Amino acid sequence: MKIVYDSFHSTYRPTKEIDNGKFIENPEKPERIDAIKEVLILHGFDNLIPPSRFPMNYVYMVHEEAYVEWLKAKSSSILDGEEYILEVFGYDMCFDTGTPILHNTFEIAKRAVDVTLTAASIIELNANSVYALVRPPGHHATQNLCGGYCYFNNAAIAASYLIKKGTERVVILDLDFHHGNGTQQIFYNTDFVYYISIHGDPKIFYPWISGKESEVGEGAGEGFNLNLPLPPHADWEKYSEALSYAIREIRDYYPDVLIVSLGFDTHKEDPVGKFNLEDEDYARIAKQISKLKLPTLIIQEGGYNPKANASAAVNFFSNFE
Repeated sequence: MKIVYDSFHSTYRPTKEIDNGKFIENPEKPERIDAIKEVLILHGFDNLIPPSRFPMNYVYMVHEEAYVEWLKAKSSSILDGEEYILEVFGYDMCFDTGTPILHNTFEIAKRAVDVTLTAASIIELNANSVYALVRPPGHHATQNLCGGYCYFNNAAIAASYLIKKGTERVVILDLDFHHGNGTQQIFYNTDFVYYISIHGDPKIFYPWISGKESEVGEGAGEGFNLNLPLPPHADWEKYSEALSYAIREIRDYYPDVLIVSLGFDTHKEDPVGKFNLEDEDYARIAKQISKLKLPTLIIQEGGYNPKANASAAVNFFSNFE
């Protein structure tokens, strides 16, 4: 399997966020994906590819110009070593207080897009599977807001790119612990991307604002949005029921390309997610997805315990055929 990776991400290190009115340590650190890279290389997954550069028009296919320009201007206004955390909702184009802006946020977010689009371009050339080992994550970013450590929606941009290049049917399977509110919002009124998400119940967990079973899409998109929320501490028995249902939906829809928003914050040792998946459960997930025999673009989302990420990744990719 080819892995697209950009070492430049390690220059991006947010240190804090505000949670329940208090400053806490920000877990979106370089180590969380470098642990994955290092362990995959040790297990023979050493086909690492640097990203190519892509024009901004692919970002504008998903994100509104006003938001992109705000993020660029805000980033350029921050001094090196400082962090800006949302002050005024509605003025700042961010929906939470956990997504700081640093001097290089815009640049690092765009380079994450380049990693993702490089992987998507490989899928376009008929590769069976590609892994975009990327940060910052993307699935919380909406058309006009950042949030959840996400600035540009990597999965949505990849889907839009593939459709522009002639792919007719795309499924995004979101396996991050948190609901991908941004991906859902971007495609909620469209019928060219089927969005399926397995996540912690939004009545209890972030982002709270979306992820309910009743959210099925609107207009042309009605029926093209499937949410499968699960209770706290869901283990493999509970999780596998939702995954099996999602796999049946994908098989029946039979897309040209499957995009997997892969979060390892479903691991029982993750400090942010609250599921109880074990190392070997990721092998089971990979086997079920690979049995679909679809061109598959895997994009890294969350996962905030480097050690747990590494264990989950080895189990997943060693069993993804």
